[in-house]
Parts: sequence; structure tokens; C-alpha cells
Amino acid sequence: GKGTDLVARIHRASPRALRLIVDLPDASKIETGHMGVVGKPEDAASLVREAAEMFTVSAAEKSIELSWHSDPSLRSIRCERDSILRVFSNLIGNALKFTPNDGAVAVLAAPSTGGVQFSIKDTGPGIPAEHLPHIFDRYWQQRDGDHRGTGLGLYIAKGIVEAHGGRIWVESVPGEGTTFHFSLPSVDAAAHATSSPH
Repeated sequence: GKGTDLVARIHRASPRALRLIVDLPDASKIETGHMGVVGKPEDAASLVREAAEMFTVSAAEKSIELSWHSDPSLRSIRCERDSILRVFSNLIGNALKFTPNDGAVAVLAAPSTGGVQFSIKDTGPGIPAEHLPHIFDRYWQQRDGDHRGTGLGLYIAKGIVEAHGGRIWVESVPGEGTTFHFSLPSVDAAAHATSSPH
């Protein structure tokens, strides 16, 4: 039945969730640009589904409606699956943490120029405009007890995305919510960008 299926899913997800937490990349590697990425072609929709499913239980505990949707026309992206799941894990975990009970978090994937754009949208309190330029800084966190920037989470997420040749940004309206976006190149775009002339 549905209950046992959920239990099986949690068991399947927990070693991976644990690995994502334990296996943090070295921040100094990001800083010096030495985080080389040798990705494999990955299906964007299955990444979104797997990332969201890691949080179905936490979302249910706060009565947050967690949804995910991938545009059917997405192309494959080239990435290190676990690294990108770590980015999702950070962004979805943050979204759930800052969204009040009975709110909503959506994980979306849509085609973008040369690749795929992922978005994690929440109905939380939003981030004041003056904080937005600093949100990806190494040790930044909001001073007013909102620890959205806790530790290295967003800094590492940015390092991982940029090492993949993508970019990450945030849009937020205080009182309405926050959306984190990141884009990754498709397999053909990535191959084109990384091949150096002989």
C-alpha cells in the first residue's frame, strides 16, 4: 500500500541524503576554482523528481505543499548528479525551512537558452532587497535571526553551479516569497563550451 511504499522511499533516500550532508565539497576548492566537473548526460526531469522526493516527508511534516514540474521538451544536461542534487537539497531545504506551515514550495524545470533553468519557489517571508546582493557570499547570513545563509550552503551551491558552467540567482518579494533559479548547459552546449581547439 501507499504507506509501505513511502517507508521504502525514505529508506532509499536516507543514505543519499546523508551522503549529501557529509560529503561537502571543500570550500577552498571552490574559491580557487579547482572544483573540476566531469559530468555525464543526465535527464533533467528525473533530477527534479529525485530532488523533490528527498523532501516529501519534511514537507508533509510542516503541511507544506511540495510540487514539482518539468517541461516535457527539456534536453539532457551534463552534470555530476550528486553535486547537482546537493544544490537542490540546499535550495529546497532552505525553502522548506523559511516557508511557514501550510505554505507551498515548487520545484520547476524549463528550457533556457543553451540548457535548462531550474527554479525553487517558496511562499516564505521573502528576503529584503538590501540582502540580495550578499546572499551567495561565503559566510553571509541575515542578522535578524533568519539564518537563510547559514554556513556555506548557498556559497557552495553557487560554486557547484558555476563549476558546471551554469549560473545561479535569486528573486524575492518581501511578504510574498523567494525564488532561487539556476541554469545548467545542455549536453550539446556543454560539449561545445568545454572543447578546446587543438
